[in-house]
Amino acid sequence: MAIFNARAYTGLQANAEPTSEGTTGTLTIGQGSTVTTLTAATGAIVMGIELDSTYSVAINTETLVPTLTGAGVNQVETATAAGTITASGNATVVVTGDDITGSPLTVSVAVLNTDTAATWAGKVRTALNATTAITSLYTVGGSTTAITLTRILDRYNDSTLNISLANGTCTGITTAASSANTTAGVNPAKCYRISGTTYVGDNFEGADLPNLNDMLGFQVRHTAGTGTFTVTNPDFSDILGAGEVLQKSASTSGSLGSIIPGNTLTFSGTANYCKAIVTFIFD
Repeated sequence: MAIFNARAYTGLQANAEPTSEGTTGTLTIGQGSTVTTLTAATGAIVMGIELDSTYSVAINTETLVPTLTGAGVNQVETATAAGTITASGNATVVVTGDDITGSPLTVSVAVLNTDTAATWAGKVRTALNATTAITSLYTVGGSTTAITLTRILDRYNDSTLNISLANGTCTGITTAASSANTTAGVNPAKCYRISGTTYVGDNFEGADLPNLNDMLGFQVRHTAGTGTFTVTNPDFSDILGAGEVLQKSASTSGSLGSIIPGNTLTFSGTANYCKAIVTFIFD
């Protein structure tokens, strides 16, 4: 892959209008957009990094190979059935989730008079197992009176996930509007090329990147989540909140003194899930 026309864009500017008596006109404060051509650039990579609290991705700044710390946890939600059916009809089950198609999703479950809580809970599990919008994301499980949803792929905790149980046209169910978040979901530490799902120090064509001689430009853009990124290196440290951007580039085409090839650049997550888009331009 051949790199050409590598550039860094910087600028921070505001306009001001004097309000003192006898003054007119406007002023420009700061510097407008400046373009620096990084003529020495021979390589570039853009990657996604996702972290949850206490997790980290450490990148060797010579090889650009990441080391990930932090395993994912599959979220588990549990509803508990209570009450014996006293008149046949349908139970109403409402499943809510931040990425469930049709959420809040209502599922009607046929139940019979004298069904115990364990019996009709089994019928609810069967009905949920037949609902693609749920089974594409969760494994339906549980036994006796328990009805569980277990996330198939580990990811951040969905605080909206809920299974409510109530009478529809039947009677006898003890209404349970809220289920229990028995296991909170945790997103695993992730580092991947934007063009793929993994990253092991290779470019967009899958070829290993050469070892760096110099780092020419570096940008971190916080794009999702409420957590914060802490970015550390032997020569600098910074914190990015939601929506913030950190950028380093030489004022003239040249190398960065604060990111030395061979050091470790570490991204750490704090206070919930966060995602960033990270770009490196280098020689």
